[in-house]
Amino acid sequence: AFRSTGLASTREGFPEDVEDTITLCAQWANLEDGSLGHATYTASWAAPRSEVHSQQRFHLLARRGELQVDQAHRGYTKADDTGGFGQVNPLFMKYAPSDGKFAGQDGYGDRSFEA
Repeated sequence: AFRSTGLASTREGFPEDVEDTITLCAQWANLEDGSLGHATYTASWAAPRSEVHSQQRFHLLARRGELQVDQAHRGYTKADDTGGFGQVNPLFMKYAPSDGKFAGQDGYGDRSFEA
């Protein structure tokens, strides 16, 4: 495990040894065939101003493909050995008309407000 310090400790009320960012490296074993893999997990509350409030990403690189999720930008892509690359996230808004009429309410953006 690794940690970064120096920002929070300058704030009033925070202890001197508080972490700003924590990274954990883990090794995983496949119980069926004994092959090894590893993962890196990072959590941080300290970040500069950017176009989103917080960066929320997930990236999985596996034996026969990969998956990338970028929650802040509503991006979800996958690539694998058989199907190739694909944008699998639903459209935020349906831009194509249905029967010549507006159908934007069928995207997950509007539906999330209804829930």
